[in-house]
This record gives sequence, structure tokens and C-alpha cells, in this order.
Amino acid sequence: MNVNVYLPLLAALALGTAGPALGRRLPPAVATVLLTAAALVTALTSLASLALLTGVVVLRLPEFAAEGRFSDAVLVHGPVSPLVGTVSGLALLALLPFAIRAGIRLWRESARTYRLAKAFSAHPASIAVIQDPRAQAFAVPGIPPLPGHAAIPTRIVATDSLLRTLDEDQRRAMFAHEQAHLHHRHHLYLLLTNLATVANPLLWRLPDAVTEATERWADEDAAAAVGNREVLARALGRAALSNLPRTIPAMAQAHVGKRVRALMAPPPPRRRALAAVVGIAIAATVWASFQSARETDQFFDSARVAWHVAHERGLEGPHTVAADLESADRR
Repeated sequence: MNVNVYLPLLAALALGTAGPALGRRLPPAVATVLLTAAALVTALTSLASLALLTGVVVLRLPEFAAEGRFSDAVLVHGPVSPLVGTVSGLALLALLPFAIRAGIRLWRESARTYRLAKAFSAHPASIAVIQDPRAQAFAVPGIPPLPGHAAIPTRIVATDSLLRTLDEDQRRAMFAHEQAHLHHRHHLYLLLTNLATVANPLLWRLPDAVTEATERWADEDAAAAVGNREVLARALGRAALSNLPRTIPAMAQAHVGKRVRALMAPPPPRRRALAAVVGIAIAATVWASFQSARETDQFFDSARVAWHVAHERGLEGPHTVAADLESADRR
């Protein structure tokens, strides 16, 4: 447990720091999937590690040890020092306000997304053209049927201002870009990454990195569909920056300059070795978390067995430490 419990914490710190740069080096489709998976895994496992470190020390307190029927003689030799457990507990408390703030923000943006989808649900066509002075295009995700609510279909929305500035080829590229968002369900990646940030605010840079990756993914698909990368780059340059919720994929949602430069260059390399390394790191983080949980469970099982052995003898006290530990090891 001494090593395994800390690996998810290191993974969360590394991902929160290097995640955006990593996403830019990977192909956009691979970056989207791996960054989302890594965000979810590190958010859950790092929280679990902090909870384990805190719990091992909290359960040493006489009141909790007595309630759980744990041997004091075994608990005092626990794998976590009181200082580490205290720091972990304080870290959990320190992250709580940021998590609440991120959760409230995500709730509000999800509500805006629902209202937007609801507003366009009555539109008779899958592509809606609206009158707006801003040159924008975006993909409204569909919503499955909920109790008391009918399903809401997907929509591609473009403003008349944008369409007037684009020629026929650029319009095809724009619609292909938005269709790619819907086809690959990019809104789910954005939602899951934002949920991971709520669970662990140290990952606050990941939603923006996944937004960039999904936009680049849609760019590559659209460029392949029209057969001309420069056409999409010009269309992208004419779209206005969006102020939509972060869970709504939009043509000019973010990183427009970087995306235009990427489209003016050849398609990105596959970088299979780097993707494999990231995948192995994700799997290793999951393994380390399960191992630390198993080791913690074994430790408390041994403490409980030692308590029962000592109470059967009626000799619970410092002089039974060796016997308790020996019984726990046999267990």
C-alpha cells in the first residue's frame, strides 16, 4: 500500500499539468478518448487514495477502533503515518469548495444545453438556420427520453450571417464539421471530462484540452470529407468565437488559431507508441488503486482478527502485540 496508494495521486498531478500538451501531440481522435479516460480514472482513483490514507488514520482513534472491533496493537503498526493521514484529510477538505464550484458551473451549463436542445427540438429539419448577426455554427446534442419527457433529436444550427460569408465548398466543410461532432458524440466526452473535474479540481485544465481535441477531430473528419484542408481552414477563420456552454460543440468554440495552423499542415502522425504509453499508464493507475484497496482491506481484516483473538484470551493490551500480528499474518 505504501507505494500503490500514491500512484493515482501522482497520476492526477501529472495529467493536470501535462494533459493539454499531451493532447496536442496525439492524433485528435486518440487524444479525445485517452484524455477523457485518463481524467475519469485519475479523478476517481486519486479521490480513493486520499480517502484511504485518511481513513486508515481516522480508524486508529479509540472510538472508531472500538466500534469496528480493530486491535489497537495492529493499528499502531499501520502502513500510514498520522501526519500523512492528516494531510490527506486536509487535502480533501481543501478540494471540496473547488469541487462544489465546478459542480454548480457544470449544472448550469448542462441546464443551458438542455434548454438549447429543447428550443430547437420543434424545428422540422435536422439543420436549422437562424437569424443572428454573429457568424456561428454549432451542434446541439440529442437527449434520450426521460421520465415525463420525450426524446430530443440532434440538430445542426448555423446563423444566416455565417452562411452568407461562406461559398458552397466552405458550407459543405462547415456542415461536415458539425456532423462529425454529432456522429462521434463529442458532447459526451466534454461532459465526462467536466464531471472528472468536479470530482478532482486538480484536473481543471483537462476540459479545455478535450475541447481542443474534439474540435481538431471534427476538423480532420471534415477536411477528409471535402478533400481540401484549406477550404475548412478558411471557413473556420470566418466563424465568430462562441459563447455557448462548454458541453456544446461549436465550430469556433476554442483554439481557432491553432486549428487553422493544423489544417494548413499535413494530417497529424499516428504516434502509436505514445498512445500505448498513455494507455499503459491508465491501466497501471487502475491496478495500483485496486491493489491499495485490497491491501487496506487485508490490513483491517488482520486488525479485526487480532481483536477477536485477543478478546477470546481476555488479554487485549500492549503485551499481546506479537501474538496479534502473528495471527493477522496467518490470516
